[in-house]
Amino acid sequence: MTLRAIGGLACLNALFLAVGSSVVWSLRGWRTWRCYLRLAGLAYLLGVTLLGVVWTFLLVSGVPFGGAAILLSAALVCAVALGVAIRLGRTRPVLGVPAVLTRLSLFAVAGVALAGLLAEALFRGARLQGLYAFDAWAFWIPKAEAIYFFGGLDEQVFTRLPGPTYPPLLPALDAAAFHAMGGADVVTLHLQFWFLTFGFLAAAAGILWRHVPSWILWPMLLLTFVAPRASGHLTTPQADFLLDFLFCTAALLGALWVVDRAPWRLVAATTLLGGAVLTKREGALLAAILLFALTLFTFDRRRDAWPKLMLAAGAVVAAGVPWRIWYANRGIGGEAPSSAALDLGDAREALRLSLDVFFDISLWSIVPVLAFASVVLAAVWGNRRQAVLLGAILALILLGGAWFTVAFELPITADEALNPIVRYTASAVLLGGVGSALLLAGVWERCSTSRARR
Repeated sequence: MTLRAIGGLACLNALFLAVGSSVVWSLRGWRTWRCYLRLAGLAYLLGVTLLGVVWTFLLVSGVPFGGAAILLSAALVCAVALGVAIRLGRTRPVLGVPAVLTRLSLFAVAGVALAGLLAEALFRGARLQGLYAFDAWAFWIPKAEAIYFFGGLDEQVFTRLPGPTYPPLLPALDAAAFHAMGGADVVTLHLQFWFLTFGFLAAAAGILWRHVPSWILWPMLLLTFVAPRASGHLTTPQADFLLDFLFCTAALLGALWVVDRAPWRLVAATTLLGGAVLTKREGALLAAILLFALTLFTFDRRRDAWPKLMLAAGAVVAAGVPWRIWYANRGIGGEAPSSAALDLGDAREALRLSLDVFFDISLWSIVPVLAFASVVLAAVWGNRRQAVLLGAILALILLGGAWFTVAFELPITADEALNPIVRYTASAVLLGGVGSALLLAGVWERCSTSRARR
């Protein structure tokens, strides 16, 4: 059963990669294996996102969820993407030996090797990990089991369990994993989150590969993943890190889109934000923060950029509407703030809590400190546009954490049983860690150029 379950999970994640690869080919195409390997991680996350969104729509529409629905929806997405790619005249990739294998620097080889060691260590930890996290066994896994056994959104389960307004994208992914494994194996299910973790690692590395030297890229990526709070919860079957992965990947694409204006980056970022909105309630806040920041920092070319951002915002909102209609029609509430009044004393304490959690070394090691230093250095000596953009996004995330603490009248505490501020702040830490690599690369390029001119 165990080998059968692991093999089934591998096939499911290969399906995610295949679907995402067809989408990336339609968005920008690729001509060589090197280009494909660089974008494979992004393709995987796009496959997870698109299928998760499609499966959510099917569940909300009452379509029976099973093996046939999983395969047919994947085939439909692939067919549409390939049709668009052919219509746009995308060329087929050149076959042969991947050139990337012959051009890796020593630092890149060392980084990949260390990433492999991290993968092996996390695999061993996830392989027989028990279901201990409260939110996981209280409602995330029961919802997935309800979809798996009943073939849809059972109203008693989805309206009476804790978090009834939480979107069903993650339970749908878990239910698909159960179908792939041949049963509701909640132990082996942890490996699905292992796949998601290294899909994000590959996506971040691939997106930044051409923009960041290997000796900066890999240390920052690996340092972010081995932070105490991250390494201890990456394979926990909850939606927190999946949300962070989607948001941070979208933010990296957005930061590069502001500079090079490549349309495919904005389309991919919008897709990921649509998935984030259907992953957790906080996804709507994070998506709004990123789109708001991109709008502010494209003011100088607003005639060209703002209509595109408006379309992106509309697509993200449209992704979340069907689920909100579903639970609103069943009399479920609780997403609105508890009070519209704002007490300045509580607001100051909530902001202090948000900053304390972000800079807590026992949770995140030195990653937030490096992120702060990178923003300052890049603002002075590097790419100021990207520095101010990422700094603004991080600041807005922390302000958002303070806002929901006050608005929902949560206790001023980092105790996760009383206030989810630690889980929410992980998005800022993760973005700060991977974004620091991009900012430090800009500093290094500017310093190298200055020395060359002398």
